[in-house]
Parts: sequence; C-alpha cells; structure tokens
Amino acid sequence: MRAPMFRLLILSTTILSGGAAAQTAPATTPAPQGVTSLDAVVTTATRTPEVAGDVAAPVSVVPREEILRRQPQNLNDLLFDMPGVEADGLPRNSVMQPQIRGLGDDRVVIRVDGVRQNFSSGHRGRLFLDPFLLRQVEVVRGPGSMLYGSGALGGVIQMRTVEADDLLRPGENLTGIASGGWQSNNGQYQGGLTSAFRSGALDGAASLIGRTAQDFEDGIGQDIPYSAADTVSGLAKLGYTVGDGIRLGVSVIGFGENTTIPVAANTTDATNIAKRRLRQQQIAVSGSYAPPGQDWADAGFTAYYTEVGIDERRVVPNDGRFDTTDYQTFGLDLQNTSRFSLAGFERHALTYGIDAFRDDQEGTRNGAPRTAFPKANQTIIGLFVQDAITIGPVTATFGLRYDSYEQEAQGQQNRSEDHLSPKVSLAWQVTPWAQPYVSYSEAFRAPSLVELYQTGVHFPISFFPFPTFNNFIPNPDLRPEIARNKEAGLNLRFRDVFSPRDSLRARLSVFQNDIDDYIELVVGATTTQARNVSRARIRGIEVEAGYDSGPWFATLGASALDGENKTEGGPLSLIPQHKVAVTLGHRFLESGWTVGGRVLATATQSEKPQPSYPTSGYGLLDLFATYAPTEGPFEGWRLDVGLDNVFDHAYRRLSWDSGANPSQFYDVGRNLKVALRAQF
Repeated sequence: MRAPMFRLLILSTTILSGGAAAQTAPATTPAPQGVTSLDAVVTTATRTPEVAGDVAAPVSVVPREEILRRQPQNLNDLLFDMPGVEADGLPRNSVMQPQIRGLGDDRVVIRVDGVRQNFSSGHRGRLFLDPFLLRQVEVVRGPGSMLYGSGALGGVIQMRTVEADDLLRPGENLTGIASGGWQSNNGQYQGGLTSAFRSGALDGAASLIGRTAQDFEDGIGQDIPYSAADTVSGLAKLGYTVGDGIRLGVSVIGFGENTTIPVAANTTDATNIAKRRLRQQQIAVSGSYAPPGQDWADAGFTAYYTEVGIDERRVVPNDGRFDTTDYQTFGLDLQNTSRFSLAGFERHALTYGIDAFRDDQEGTRNGAPRTAFPKANQTIIGLFVQDAITIGPVTATFGLRYDSYEQEAQGQQNRSEDHLSPKVSLAWQVTPWAQPYVSYSEAFRAPSLVELYQTGVHFPISFFPFPTFNNFIPNPDLRPEIARNKEAGLNLRFRDVFSPRDSLRARLSVFQNDIDDYIELVVGATTTQARNVSRARIRGIEVEAGYDSGPWFATLGASALDGENKTEGGPLSLIPQHKVAVTLGHRFLESGWTVGGRVLATATQSEKPQPSYPTSGYGLLDLFATYAPTEGPFEGWRLDVGLDNVFDHAYRRLSWDSGANPSQFYDVGRNLKVALRAQF
C-alpha cells in the first residue's frame, strides 16, 4: 500500500477517534432528530432491509433530499463525491458509465427498481434514466455476485424510483407537483409534471420530465462539442395491497433522446458523427408476501422486460450510413427470507432464491447485419442461498451462488459454462458504538456478447494508396473473469456527540480485490480482440462519515486506491485518483432555508500505463441553498439554487483522460442551477 494510503488511514483514524472520545454513557434521550445517509434503510448489500451503516459491507446512499438539492443531469452529478466511485466518459449526459474501485463497463451491475440494466454497446452508454425520477441510489462497492449474479466484480448500483408514499404528504390521497429548472452552463431547461394518489388499497404515481440543453462549456470557456441533447423521461406505477402482507405492483419507465453525437459517444472522437435517436423502455411486474407473525415468509418477485434501441444516421462524413442497435432483456428475480432459531440461542436469516435473464442483441448497417454488434443472445440462470447467523453480538454470514450461462451467435461457436461464487463475513458488535467486520467474497463475470463475437471494422488506418482498416476478431474461447475480494472494516455510530439527539456515523474499510482472467481489448496494428491477458490486483482504503444534529449536517468521503497488473507488471488503467469530499450545511428550521457547500479535492494520478501522462489533481467548490417552508402561503413549494465549480476551474477527470495525448477540452466549468417545485 503506497504512502498516500497510509496518510489517509492516519487522518481517518484521527477523525474517527475524535468521535469516539466524545462518546459517553448510552443515551437515554429519544431517537435523534438528525439522521445521516448511513442511517438509510437499504437492501442492495443483503437483499433484506438493513440500516446502511450497520451492514458488513461498504454501502453508500444518495437519498431523495440530496438528489433534489444537487439538481443532477447525469451519473457524475450523483456519484462524484463517493469514495472509490467515478463516472466514465466525456460530459455527455446519457453516455456516462459508472466505475467502482477502478472497474467499469459490465463489471458493475446496475439495477433500476430491481431490474437489471444490461445494455452494453461499445461507447454508447449503459443507463438511460432522468435522475429527477429517483428517490434513492444505493452503491455497494466490491464484488456482489453472490446475490446479484454475473457481472458485479466492481460492485452494484441499485436505483429506486419515486412511489406514491414518497410524494403524498401526511393525510393526502391526491397530489400534483409541477417543476421547472434552468442551468447556466449548457443553457438547460427542465420541466416536469408529477402526480400521485391513494384510494383504499390502490395507489399510484406518474411523472413526465423533459429537458433541452445546448453544449456544455468547459473551465476555459470552450464549448464541449456534441454535448447538447433533448430528452424526455417518464414513469407510471400502480400498487395494490391485497392484505395479510401481500402487495402487487406494475411499473413502466421510458426514456427518449435526440442528439448529434460521436458514434464513440463517450470519447473525444470527432471524426465519426451521427444524428442519434435513442429510446429505452422498462416494464416490470412485482409482488411481495410478508404476512404478519410469519417469520418463515418474507418473499418477493420481479418479472421484467427492458429494451434499448439506438438509430444513428452518420453526418460526418455525410455518407448517409444508417446503423441500428437493439438490445432486449427478459428477466425474473424470486427470493424469500426465513427467520428462525434451531438451538434457541441463535437467530438465522436464511435468504434464498433464483434469478434468471436472457439478453438478445442485434445490430444492422443500412439494413444488413452489423458484425461489430452481431446478432447474439445469452441466458444466465443463478441460484443463491445466504444464512446470516446471529449469536449475541456476533453475526456470521455464509453464502453460495451457482450460475450457469449459455451464449450463442449466428455463424459463431456456441459456449456454456457454470460457476460457484462463495461469500463469508463476520461482524462483531463489540460495543454499542463499534462494529468491526471482515469478509471474503468472490464474483464472476461471463464475457459479454460483444467481447465474444464482435467482428468487422474497428477504425480506419489509412486510405492511400488503398483503404486499410483495423478489424475486430471474435474470441469465443474467452474465459469468465473471477474476482476474489478480501475486506476488513469498522462501522461506528454515536449519539449525543456534540449536542443532544445528534447522530454521527462512520465507516472505515480496507480491501484487496484479486481478479483472474481479466479481459482486455487488445488493439494491435491491424486487429483488435478481447483476450484474457492478465491477473489484476486492486487494493485501497475508503472512509465515509456523516453527522446530523438537525440544524447542522456534514458528510465526509475519502478514498485511496492502487491497481497493479500482476501478469505484466505496472499499473492498471482507470484507477481513480485519491480524493476527499466534504459537505457542510445548516438548516434554518423555522424559516425553511438550508444552505451549505461542498469541497472536492483530488491528487495527481501518475500511476498509469504507458504511453500516458499524469492526470492533474484539482479542487472544486460547490455551493447550494434550498427554501422549503413547512407552513404559510408557500407551503408545498421548494426552491433549490446551486453554484457548481464556483471558481470555474479547468480540470479533467481521470476516467476520460486516459489516452496517449490529452484532450483539448476540460470538464464542465461554472454552473448556476435553479429549480422550482410546487406541490398542490
């Protein structure tokens, strides 16, 4: 572990020790007014509801209040201050992809309301959803395949959209919300209408959001080309509570975008530009069964269908080339948790289930098959079981997952394989305020359909004296990637630290993730092929903390990571910069005002594969203010004002600064944001 990691560890230990010194006798006052994001109830890490700060895994949460305050346009706006988490790609809103602990693409599982978002096609993005529709984002850092199937080598991002209970105020059965916003940097205008109702056992919610924006401007005043877009996104939900713990639901989510953008949309390429029309839709039917007093049954299911379709007509060069990309997923997720005791002194929470999905993809070019995105499909079926055994202050968790997959493509060799992924963790509630834990988990990722079967032209090499191209070569012999993660952590929680009924939560985690058969896209002089080329090791330290007293709130997120190619030596690409993010805010409870600021500081990252150049460190300051009165003539109204990158700093994120030559553009400059929301 490098010296910056040790310095971060010393700093973090000092901060957390200061909180411990403030802890006195157990509090006898009522539950605190202040709660942190680490107090949020999450299910992503364990599939059963738990408080984020008590889970023996590094879980970060962005709650609804923070989403509204940030006025996000894209993934980076949601995730940039989380330890170990980045958003890949140029600042084009719909093409950013998450990276967790230096791993991105298919190595991060994304779920929206329990529905897998499996779309993957070169540089075209993965997630298509307006952030305004979200009520909570949960991020589990580290391998999570035991519970969430193929792909979670880096982690899991679970996004939950708004429901009737999130929108209806106490005593309301019907509500409507009108919203609008403007952001200065790219001249974005946003408007939306949302409604929710409850009638007996039936409830529902619907929302429609539209955005129109011009190109972003970077920190030195340049327009970032082809970052303008027009989008529309919406959802509709119905839920019915049958009784005796039975609830059924159906939801539809859609997204559409029209833009002019590079075909390699998350890169700096400007030689292959297309008019793009994108559409995404998701349909899900879900149910839960948790009858009162029946500890053996806490069941749920989700059956779903998603489709992403992209039409691209090339305009640079203006040759009329027309590409289509279509990706469909059919899936089923079924689970149950049984709680019981065998010997009388221990408690079991036994979670078991099955998840299965089928992906179908197809690409065309001028009506003919497009071999760079071949017609192919895969079916993955997983069985999982996990038992969390609690004996006094100690909880031991044992889990095992079995995955079987089949993959095929026209004119290519079919393949099938299976794999077992174990997990074990031990957490000890040493005192009411301290819970150390250790864990070992494995994750498994089947090669993607594109990695296996992609053929055709990657890029042109020259046109004179005759056309020469670099071509994709399929590799149906790719082996799945296997990650083995060792982790140790400490969860801390305090009450009455600086004032009565305040709350302080903190987590420190140290990890080492070893990955075998790591798949890389190897670009040669005339060919490009996905290959199992190396063993990789990523290790690091992460700290997050939250304090809330009611009037005052603060958060801290910090991480230092290191990546090594164990086969060839040298550093891995896309290992995030060391960073620290601090947010401090104050609520004027009587008037309804909240004001605050956030500082993000990163270190220079020079540990990058060659040929490359260091990504400079940077510091950013953001300010925010919210006015949301709880009484008077403006009750139900909310005004959010933010100023991001106050000093208009010119900087680049490492995740899109990894080529042999730096881009001429920087990331988004100063941005004034205003949003108004009225609930009737």
